[in-house]
Amino acid sequence: MDALLLILLLTAFVWALLHFTRGLRRGGPRSGRAQGSGTRAERALEEELLRLTRGNRGAIERGVTAQRRRDPQASRAELLRHVRDEYLRDRSR
Repeated sequence: MDALLLILLLTAFVWALLHFTRGLRRGGPRSGRAQGSGTRAERALEEELLRLTRGNRGAIERGVTAQRRRDPQASRAELLRHVRDEYLRDRSR
């Protein structure tokens, strides 16, 4: 009986954790269509960059960090766009 209670408590805890962190995985509460398209744009840009860099996520994040220093107010999608453009420009030299 104690094991069953422990399993039920553990299950309830995991469910609660997943339920309350669901908003964090989505980037918090957002409203409007512009935010939704922004996340789609981010995903598309990340996928393109991953393809270009052969899956080097670290290089992408370093590029985003460098771009963030130049333009702290830019959205992540804009930063990813700058990283992509810079990568393509450097690769064509």
